[in-house]
Amino acid sequence: MEKLNTVIGAGQAEGDINEAAIALNNCAVQNDQDLWFSFRNGDQKAYTLLLRSHANILFSYGCKFSKDEDFIKDCIQDVFFELWNRRDKISQAANVKAYLFKSLRLRIFREQSKWRSSESFEDSILFKDEFNIESHLIQEQTTKEISGKLQTILTTLTERQKEILYLHFFEDMDHAGIARIMGLNRQSVYNLLYRSITTLRKKAEFINFF
Repeated sequence: MEKLNTVIGAGQAEGDINEAAIALNNCAVQNDQDLWFSFRNGDQKAYTLLLRSHANILFSYGCKFSKDEDFIKDCIQDVFFELWNRRDKISQAANVKAYLFKSLRLRIFREQSKWRSSESFEDSILFKDEFNIESHLIQEQTTKEISGKLQTILTTLTERQKEILYLHFFEDMDHAGIARIMGLNRQSVYNLLYRSITTLRKKAEFINFF
C-alpha cells in the first residue's frame, strides 16, 4: 500500500495530477461504487484509486479530532490496511465516503491512548480551532466586528453540532450518511442538524448563509 505521505496533498504537484488523471482514464473514470466492487474482488488498482481519491478528505476530517497529523495518517493507513485484509468479508457499501469517514472516526477514538496529549472525546479539539464553516462565514463578512461576533457564536455550539454542520455543508453528506458516520438514527440526525442551524440563525440574524 502507498505511504500516505506520498498521497496526501499529492494533488498539489502537477506530475501527481497528471498521473492521477491517467490512472482515472485507464479505469474509465469509475465511480466509488464501481471501485468498491472491484476492490472487494481483489482489484489492487481499484483499491489504490480509492485510497488516492479519499486520502485528503479523510485527512482533513481526521485533523478535526487531533492535531497529531502523523497519528491521523496512521489511522487512515490502518483503515485501508484493514479494508484490504478483510475485502472478501466486506459488503457493498451504500455510501463509500460515509463508510470511510465512519471507519476513520471509530479508529481515531479506538486509538485514543496513542494521542500525544490527554485529549478525550469531550475535551479534544474536535472542530474547535479549525472548523471550516467559521472561516467560510468570516470570509463573507467585511468588518472585524462581525468576524469577532461570528467566532463567538461558533464557540457556543456543541462539538456534535459543529461536526454535523461540517459533514452536511462541507462534505455534502445526506442524513443517511451522517447517521452512519456519527452512529445516530436518521431522526436524531434531523433533530441535531435542525437545532444546529436554528441556533446559528437565532444568534446571527445578520448572516444570509443558510
